[in-house]
Amino acid sequence: MPLSDLNNTYYLSKKQLFNNRRLKKKVNPIYLKSCAFFGATLIDRTATLDAGINFNILDKIPQKLNKRQTFTQICEDRARRIINSTEGKIKVLWSGGIDSTVALIALIKELRYINRIDRLNILLSKESIIEYPTFFNDIIDNKLNFELIKTSIFDHIQSNETIVTGEHGDQLFGSDKLKYPIITGDAFMPYEDILEFIISRKLGTDKFTQQIIEFIDPVIKQSPVKILSLYDYLWWLNFSLKWQTVSMRLIHGLERTHNDLEKNVFHFFKSNDFQIWSLQNHSSKIKKEWNSYKYIAKEFIYEFHMDKFYLQKKEKEQSLKEVLVHQSNFSILKFPKILFNKIKNTQYFV
Repeated sequence: MPLSDLNNTYYLSKKQLFNNRRLKKKVNPIYLKSCAFFGATLIDRTATLDAGINFNILDKIPQKLNKRQTFTQICEDRARRIINSTEGKIKVLWSGGIDSTVALIALIKELRYINRIDRLNILLSKESIIEYPTFFNDIIDNKLNFELIKTSIFDHIQSNETIVTGEHGDQLFGSDKLKYPIITGDAFMPYEDILEFIISRKLGTDKFTQQIIEFIDPVIKQSPVKILSLYDYLWWLNFSLKWQTVSMRLIHGLERTHNDLEKNVFHFFKSNDFQIWSLQNHSSKIKKEWNSYKYIAKEFIYEFHMDKFYLQKKEKEQSLKEVLVHQSNFSILKFPKILFNKIKNTQYFV
């Protein structure tokens, strides 16, 4: 990307950000260290960071929090809006994880209601089936159109197709960095007591830790939710700094532009109503244990598919991100025998 475009950009991949020497000289070095800590390009929706790059913001953080909708109501409304704003087939990228399962269920319910379930096509991998086998057996197999990923996910997506993902679930609920702090109890400590350790451990040095904390502090002050614990801290930074990167990473891989968002690429949780819900329902994201993370979303799933193990024990997994990174890791030999026999004898619908 030419440096002349840096004041008019919506996204930079980590490769673009860290591998371009001219770009690295232009941006704030502490911004780069902060990106290294989060493992992603940070795009500041609060407009307070001096990054050295002026990103165009796609989704502003809502300022008026006057809506009071339940999580279920928002899911149903979001599915309806996606269906009504598109024509033809809707391809859902289903990982078997919590976020993409919520998106899939909402769309199934609405398409059945209008008697157009034929519009649905589910793109899944062997990992999707392993992650939620009872849902595949009870809801998808021999009942809904689906397509098994055999090579790269990008080989299965056509430029004119409508795509729906479960992206932005973590931005609403927390952060994928929270698993082990929650297990140890550190996530619920005052963030000032643990943050230096968390950053230094991630970077392998404490050389830049205090500078990163001071650099990010203006963003913390912008939160409408009081930031007390490490959980609060990582959730807010995920919500305010990683939202747009998550919006754009699949778009980047598909070689499309931001104009395709909300036209033929829909991230299910990318809506103003979901953002407002997250800001108004901070106490509804987790209880005290890791397997209660996203419990509201799991309850939505359970109402449709009563799998108690998934409700009580299912944990957050690296889902779409892993599929995007490991694009050719789809050896059929890794299937458990029972799944191998099922897939071998299944007719796939494209």
